[in-house]
Amino acid sequence: MNNQVQAMSFKELQSIVAALASDARITPETKVFLDTGWDSLQEILPGSVKVATAKTFSVPDPLTNERYPGYALAEKAEKFEADEAEETVIVIENLY
Repeated sequence: MNNQVQAMSFKELQSIVAALASDARITPETKVFLDTGWDSLQEILPGSVKVATAKTFSVPDPLTNERYPGYALAEKAEKFEADEAEETVIVIENLY
């Protein structure tokens, strides 16, 4: 799979949070949003960050037959014909 997107690691997240903590513009009340690429920002709800188990899978592009990788929660992975190996991940739920 040569189309692999590199997921952020916890170590990288810690580094980002440390840099944000040293930014004088950031206060404990500063809101956190997700930019989905649309015109508005999506709120990140308190309690939406959790530890979960995920599996990798790949889907073919119908035009080029190239395979593109992705991840699915372990409990939903069967519909994706995911790999058997599971890994622990940090998930930000965005359910609305």
